Amino acid sequence: MKKRLLVTALLLSSCSQLPADRQAAVTETLIIPAQPAAVPQEDGDIIENNDTAASVATDFEHIFVDTDMTFSGTLPCADCPGVSYHINLFRDGRFETRQEYLQRNQVNLIKGIWLLENRSLHLVNQQHTLPAFHFLNNSTLAMLDLAGKPIASNKNYQLSREAEVRKLDTRQAMLGLYTLRDNQASFKACQSGEVLDVANTQHHLPVMRQYQQDDRLNSSPVIATLVGRRGPDDKNNLLFIDKFEQFWPGASCPDQLQPGKMQGIVWRAEKLATQYVPQQLNVRVIFEANDRLYGFAGCNNFNGGYKQRSNQLTVQPLVSTRKFCADSSELEQQFTQSLQAADRIEVNGDTLQLFKNNQLILQFKPAVN
Repeated sequence: MKKRLLVTALLLSSCSQLPADRQAAVTETLIIPAQPAAVPQEDGDIIENNDTAASVATDFEHIFVDTDMTFSGTLPCADCPGVSYHINLFRDGRFETRQEYLQRNQVNLIKGIWLLENRSLHLVNQQHTLPAFHFLNNSTLAMLDLAGKPIASNKNYQLSREAEVRKLDTRQAMLGLYTLRDNQASFKACQSGEVLDVANTQHHLPVMRQYQQDDRLNSSPVIATLVGRRGPDDKNNLLFIDKFEQFWPGASCPDQLQPGKMQGIVWRAEKLATQYVPQQLNVRVIFEANDRLYGFAGCNNFNGGYKQRSNQLTVQPLVSTRKFCADSSELEQQFTQSLQAADRIEVNGDTLQLFKNNQLILQFKPAVN
């Protein structure tokens, strides 16, 4: 037995004395396991950047705004049917959004920069406070509450990504001071104080003719209401009129520093008794200093006389145009009847209220657009 072990040891010892090149070859053969043959991938095995791949990536906080994106949808609103959002995120860090309060005729066009913290998206603008959002995945934004937490609700608080980037609709209702000199018009918006040059388009030419032919205006600046839009970046100081509504002789921009004024303000109807008035109908009235009033009731223009003593009010029978509008004629009739029935008027801050037998029948706010 001892002899057999000795012979085995000598044999192993002799193996370790192989030349260096042969020893390396033997070593590689002994320690490298056999590798399975690589299976070539077919083109169909490549995973495209589809919704499935995008959602898988977000499981590890992988959210990148490396391309321009458009998100849109309607979010809940406390005192209106909803807030419609159109948000464009640009990969260079800018954003632009259209925020429209439905049936309140309020549109905010806001630009700024976006900040991304993990999945939380913050839209930063010095003049406006916008909600923050959370990327559920690359195609869905969920609105966050004031504490930065997801909103627990059975209502829809999500915006969806559109297939392609969509240009922002910059049209909005505007109220401001229209001035015309030498066929060149300017418009000073009451809400922002900005002064814009009015582009001489086919929609503006009839406005110019009406201004020139109205003896009441006497070539003086006048408050006007219209639907317009700013020009593109290289023409940002231009106002393009899409729809002209009317001139308001005797009116002025609402003075936020001097509330309580009744005359000379374009008042927008906010409530008819306890019913909110759809703001897109633009129901408005102005009480002039000469005991005349006029306005727009949603379909027809009207005018008439009124008498005021202290808080007592008497509105004389109104004269109105006679158009029929299926979506507003019923409300218009209720509005004009209530206006003529009012026996008391009060201005509390920026709110004008009309009463009948001590019951609130109409409520107005100063129109800023």
